[in-house]
Amino acid sequence: MNFLDLFRGAARDLWKRPTGNVAALDVLRSLAILLVFTGHFGGEFAVSSRVSKLPLFYFGWTGVDLFFVLSGLLIGKQLWQEIQRTGNIEIGRFLLRRGLRIWPLYFGFILLIVVEAIVAGRSSEGLWSDALFVSNYFHHQIGGGWSLSTEEQFYILAPVSISILAWRIKPLRMWILPAAAFLLPAAARALYISSSSLNELDLRGQFYYPFHTHSEGLAIGLLFAWLGVFHPGSQRTTPRRITASLMFVSGCVLYFSGRLLFNFTALALIYGALTWFALTLPTTTILNWRGFYLISRLSYGMYLNHFGLLPRLHSALGGWRERGGEPVFWACFLICFLASMAFAALTFQLIEWPFLQIRSHWLSHARVTGNTPRATSVGVI
Repeated sequence: MNFLDLFRGAARDLWKRPTGNVAALDVLRSLAILLVFTGHFGGEFAVSSRVSKLPLFYFGWTGVDLFFVLSGLLIGKQLWQEIQRTGNIEIGRFLLRRGLRIWPLYFGFILLIVVEAIVAGRSSEGLWSDALFVSNYFHHQIGGGWSLSTEEQFYILAPVSISILAWRIKPLRMWILPAAAFLLPAAARALYISSSSLNELDLRGQFYYPFHTHSEGLAIGLLFAWLGVFHPGSQRTTPRRITASLMFVSGCVLYFSGRLLFNFTALALIYGALTWFALTLPTTTILNWRGFYLISRLSYGMYLNHFGLLPRLHSALGGWRERGGEPVFWACFLICFLASMAFAALTFQLIEWPFLQIRSHWLSHARVTGNTPRATSVGVI
């Protein structure tokens, strides 16, 4: 494979679904990025009080929790299948495979900040926490980097924990790991609440970023993946829909009865229920719409770019927005969303796709030489 070959095929990949792609997950990933984008757009473009009550704006901040559920499910599926096949996890290979998907674009944004610091005098304070994926605990510069740090920590903790557990516990009993991981953040928040003199608003801020107080979505996704691999009978439509309904109701009860303590627990249950239910749906024309796959495929780039893109677009469109009413607001929204997609498509072509090609070539070579198990087809991961 020569250098130019690395850049060929990106457009086709963005439009053509791979074998084994699950359309329902594309819809959910599109919803997740739409929620995140909408929440930040409303803050940047002065959303009206009426529009702010719309679900996409009011619950925009919860989009990250849906991303967590999807990540736990898709990554968990890889890990549990490898345990089922081989009895252990090749952690180095897993991290490298993940890294070739996540690191190139992420460190590309870090490099951009470094260039701005050198050329334009931008502060680089806190950039070290972004580079080390600990920005969910320390001051950082990458917009949304805290959630990527949380996921990166999950990519390390999950395979290591599963590998250690595999020495002593049979896979059919390993549900204990995601179950414990689901309960521990609420326990940590309860401990904080009982010993802290901070008010509720400050406590909410403290709970939002750290892995140990905000990671239930990853845990419930990991549990779903375990069920799918080791209890395929749980995939039957009617029991799954009943379970999803009970989870949704439980999540709503927790959300409205104890938001400070159970906020993220409730969101994990609600979005977990939505994911569990969505996987029972037949692939209809609406679910199979290619736009969902395109947005899903670009969601990582959109997540990273919209933090810096929205303020710049507000500088260009803000005056127009302020002179108009709601129609202009929605026009600005559409322009900004399409701009984020376009920029994500560009970075996909120039940064993400070449490294995905390298990863694909490496995996193909490893399979030929018998050094790694066959990769699971799970969509965009």
